[in-house]
Amino acid sequence: MLFNDPLSYAFTDAHDITFLRGISSVCEEKGANIVLIPLKNSRPEQRDTLTAMVDGYILNAPYKSHPTIRAALMRGLPTVVVDFDAPEFASVQTNDREMMRAVTAHLLALGHRRVAIVTFPRSEGDGEIVSLDRNFSEENYVVHERIAGCREAFDAGQVPLEGILVCEMQNNEDGGKQAAERLLHRRPDLTALICFSDRLARGAIAHCLAAGLAVPQHISVTGFDGLDPPGHQPQAIRLTTVRQNAFEKGRKAAELLMREGGAGVLKAWIRAELVIGESSARAWESRDQ
Repeated sequence: MLFNDPLSYAFTDAHDITFLRGISSVCEEKGANIVLIPLKNSRPEQRDTLTAMVDGYILNAPYKSHPTIRAALMRGLPTVVVDFDAPEFASVQTNDREMMRAVTAHLLALGHRRVAIVTFPRSEGDGEIVSLDRNFSEENYVVHERIAGCREAFDAGQVPLEGILVCEMQNNEDGGKQAAERLLHRRPDLTALICFSDRLARGAIAHCLAAGLAVPQHISVTGFDGLDPPGHQPQAIRLTTVRQNAFEKGRKAAELLMREGGAGVLKAWIRAELVIGESSARAWESRDQ
């Protein structure tokens, strides 16, 4: 399995832990082993050696132009792509665009118009703040689809895209804190933050509470994943989020890869669902309307 992040990420991120459990459940049944190949590696020559050991690939939401990804796709081995756009390969995808359209529409229905988006990096950098009306590359398929879903909902609600800020940060709680701090410094009047993961959302909430902004009374925050963090620490605020079945995503990817006769170009869809929690409420300025 090739993935974008450092090796430790696969054992600390709730989504990736659950996704790997799904893959390993099939590997146990089939008597197969897993080689984890992190693309963020201080020794790329070791990474390239590892790719030569495997009989097939699962590519987990990688960046399209990464040289190891391009090399893997050219090797001609059985390959399944997950949350990635490669029509010539078998794939497992989630209805990201539809779900982010639903999340954004939920906030718009609550009266929110001053909204910002917190995303993990759409390329291999991070930290940039841009407006939603700019052109976003398709380097990371998940970011592209989720941005597109937000855009469609704002367009439908006649909210100008140039007024919506997008901040990209590393996908962890610290990234969420930093993004919320930077966005609120730029736009203190924000009433909602749309976060592209629960980890980013939990970090954003932590910053808001530390800054004296009650969630959701002063600012609403939404996430994506619907998974408990490792250790199942109790959460003070139940997130409004999108629940996706990461275990089933992993199982489907492994089943397609080890399918008798090869994976071909079969497609599997994992249907996510919007879960309304306690972290979203009516925009404070619209409550008396």
